[in-house]
This record gives sequence, C-alpha cells and structure tokens, in this order.
Amino acid sequence: MPANRGRACARAVRHAVLLAGIALACGPATASAGVVPPDFYGVNSGSAVITNAALRGPALQAMAAGGLRYVRVDASWGGIEPAAPVAGVHRYVWGVYDTWVADLARHGLRWYPMVGYSAPWASSVPGDAFTPPAGDADFAAFARALAARYGPGGQFWAEHLELPSLPVTVYGIWNEPSNEHFWHGPEATPARYMSLYVAARAAIRSYDVSARVATAGLLDSGTVDGDAFLRAMLDGAPAARGQIDAVGWHPYVGDVDQVLESVAKARATLTRYGLGSVPIEISEVGMHSGYAPAQRAQWLHDLAMELPNAGLNVTRLLPYVWSGDPLWQITDPDGSPGLIGSAYFAGIADAAAFTSQPLAPATTAVTTAAASKPKARTAKACKVARSRKGRAARRGRKAKRCTSQAARTSRAKARAKAARARAKATRARAARAKAARARGVRARAARARRTHRS
Repeated sequence: MPANRGRACARAVRHAVLLAGIALACGPATASAGVVPPDFYGVNSGSAVITNAALRGPALQAMAAGGLRYVRVDASWGGIEPAAPVAGVHRYVWGVYDTWVADLARHGLRWYPMVGYSAPWASSVPGDAFTPPAGDADFAAFARALAARYGPGGQFWAEHLELPSLPVTVYGIWNEPSNEHFWHGPEATPARYMSLYVAARAAIRSYDVSARVATAGLLDSGTVDGDAFLRAMLDGAPAARGQIDAVGWHPYVGDVDQVLESVAKARATLTRYGLGSVPIEISEVGMHSGYAPAQRAQWLHDLAMELPNAGLNVTRLLPYVWSGDPLWQITDPDGSPGLIGSAYFAGIADAAAFTSQPLAPATTAVTTAAASKPKARTAKACKVARSRKGRAARRGRKAKRCTSQAARTSRAKARAKAARARAKATRARAARAKAARARGVRARAARARRTHRS
C-alpha cells in the first residue's frame, strides 16, 4: 500500500503532542531518527504455517521478501518433553522443531520462541497447561535445553553445518499471564510469574549470557489492564527488577494512536520503577476481521511505519497472525500476503524513510515551522495594510480562515467521537467472543479430564 505522506505527517504531529504529555515520566527518546534496527520486524506464524508443509515454504519466502526477520512460534514444553524425567534425566523430543528451525534458516529467518506452557505432568493443576508449573526447576531445565539446542553454538547447528547459522537469540517466557485464560489457578499470581521468569532467564543465560529473555507479552485491552499486572509484577518481586531484559506487550486496544498510548503507559510505568532503559517488545498486536480489510491494511501499514520512530524504546513488532486464525490473520485464505500483508511490508519499507526526530527536537521543529509561516505572510500583508481597503480585506480573510478552521475542528471531533464509540462496541463484542471461546476450551478440557478418569 502506498504511503500517505500527508496523513503520516499529520499523525507525527499528534504523536509528538501525545508523547510530550508523558515526557517527564518516560524521559527523552533515544532512538535515532529514521534508523530502524534490521531485526525490528517479524510476525506470529500461526498453526497453518507449521502444520502445512506445502504452505510453509511460500509463506516463509514471502515473510523474508517482505523484510521480516523473526517468526514467533510456541516452544511447547509438553510437546518437547511429554513425560516426566526419570531418575533426574530429562528426555526431549526435538524432531518437529528441528524441521521448523531448518526451514526458517533456509529462508534467512530466526525463531522467536514463546517458552511455555506447563507440561501436563508438571502443572500445578494436573493436566491444565495454563496453570503455573508445580515448581520452577523442571521448567528452567527445559528452557536451558532449548537454548543449548538452538542457541549460538547449539547442538542443532553443529548437526546441520549446511544451513546458515541463525541461532535463537531472544526468548519470551510464557504468554499473557495478565489474561486468566493463559494464567490461572490458585498459584497464578504476578509474583509467581516473576519467579518463573527469573528461573527461566537464569537457566537460558547460563548457556548464552548474551541472550535477551523477554517477559511474557502482557495483554492490554479494553477488558484487561496490562499495566496493573505489570505494576503487580514489579511490586511483587522488587529484587527481580534488575533482571528483566525486555518487557513483552500485547496492546489489543484499537487504532494506531491507542496502541501508542498503551505502549506509552507501559513505558511510563517502567520509568517510574527505574527501568526506563528496558526495551519493550510488541510480541503480539492485531486488528480483527470485524473491521474492513482496507482499514486493517491502513492500520498495519501505519503501525509498522510509525512504531520504530515513536521514541518509546520498542525493539520488536510481531503482529498476530500470519495465517491459521481467520479472525486475526493478515494474509488471504490461501496464505498469500494479500491486501493486509502487503500493507505491512509497505509500512516496513516506508519506516526507514519516515522522517521523525527525537521528542524534543520534533516538538521544536513543529513549533518553529508553525511560527515561520505567519512571518512569511506578514511581509506580504504589510504592503496591503497600508490602505484601509487592504486592512479590511485582510480581516475578512482572517475571519474566513478562522470560521473554516472551527468547522473542520468540529467535524473532526464528531468523527473521532463516533469512531471511539464504534471501536468500544467492537472491542466489547470481541471480548465477549473471546470469553465464550475460553469458556468452551475450559469446558472441553474438563470433559476430557472426566472421560480420562472414567
């Protein structure tokens, strides 16, 4: 999708105002203007890319061609270690993941593993993968084994010298503990999550000291307060604050401005806790199919273009999802990029060219530009103002401009109010649908457990 430069410039001004409101809490922007890290962009793959071999190759090829570098997929503890260790010896089954990592490497892509959930034999509520592990030790052992297999110098790379070496360098521990669907049970507290994160991070870094271990992506939405969970994590484990490499964030909140506001909220909280330099990883974000495809395409394009220039120390963008989930996927039904996926790639291409300055200079530049315009008009106006007729004409033009501006402002406010109302209604419908699906999943799991017992 071609970049709309006028819209981008207007949005840049709005974002400068937005960020100025939190500047004291967040500190100055640190990213250089127009410089996007080469590994900034990626995507959540979805199940279809993993399970469908015919789809996987074209999908990975399209991802790489579009400028993506990371693909987020679960590293399932229960799938890799289906049985409890015997006499302290862990037995891991890597086959499916070996194939996955090899295919990624052939296309110049890296795996971003979401390390979780509980193995059925290790969960605090037997058989429920979304409850915390009964203890940290087995989970930490799995996390280290994962790093030793696929990290720098790992066993997988030693066995596959024919592949480009693209080891795992960043990990996410669990998924959305702020969402009770993925983190529930008597022990599922923010402090308990931090204990699990610290244990897994220490285990991974005992193999690869340079690894970045991000917290789980915290869901922040109209019904879930991710910032409250983040504060509870930091309050519940003060000694662990200095061990956080990055914070995962899932701002399912609406339009681009609302996404940036959500991220800014997390950034302000981290700064208040002395963690202003800790990066934020957007390991999931999406706009569902309840919106028109053209609107979703424009949203993803603008987010990709603007997020790395927003001055919020965000180091990754991984939209949800490439394919396999019709409600959220950014590709056509056949897995090709289509309108929305192509818009994402266009936003990536436009991001480097999107002229943006760090916060203070940007605010100054906007102020200076606004101030210079009247000065240019004043030189011409002085000649006209020498006569009474000229002065009257000037007053008439000024009045006309003010009236026109007031009308435009009024219409813009009305449109914004209507858009917020529609977005609120859409989020409510999506939340109800998600809650219904979660209840269905739990009910099916309960029936399966009863059937297994009988």
